[in-house]
Amino acid sequence: MKKTFLTGEQGIGKSTLLEKVIKNIDFSIGGFVQEKELIEGMKIFKVISLYNSDDNYIIGRYDIKKEKMYIDMDIFNVISKDVLLKSLYNRDLIVLDELGFMEENAPLFKDTIFKILNSDKPVIGVLKECNGDFVQKIAKRADVQVIRIDENNRNFMEGKILRILQQNDVRLKKNIS
Repeated sequence: MKKTFLTGEQGIGKSTLLEKVIKNIDFSIGGFVQEKELIEGMKIFKVISLYNSDDNYIIGRYDIKKEKMYIDMDIFNVISKDVLLKSLYNRDLIVLDELGFMEENAPLFKDTIFKILNSDKPVIGVLKECNGDFVQKIAKRADVQVIRIDENNRNFMEGKILRILQQNDVRLKKNIS
């Protein structure tokens, strides 16, 4: 079973594309998506649980004036237990949007991600373009397919990704061809 990840430049539309794909899947979905908000000079990075949509977690804050990132490493342990493990055991498909450098120093979180990748569950997610060990270990796995999204292909990739998922036995909603 291939695990599918999207990658590409920041702001190119990876998460938007992933969102469109998810709407066409007829499986129970777990994992998480990430949202960014701008509040009073701070860029807030939130993880929204797809296991329980009422749950969301602030994983980091970027102070624009100071150009400094503050990451809450403890919250990654909570996400591992309350979102990822529950999703692994109770959902058909795992969404991981997005994995990057913030997780580099979160051993339990990284272990949980690899537990998911080692399972027979289908996975779709986003990998941040970065050189961190964590992201590189995922990208280099034999069972991982990384698809680069750019300005030229982002509007045409939804169907391709849905076909890839279908080939990996992910059930799609009936109105999809």
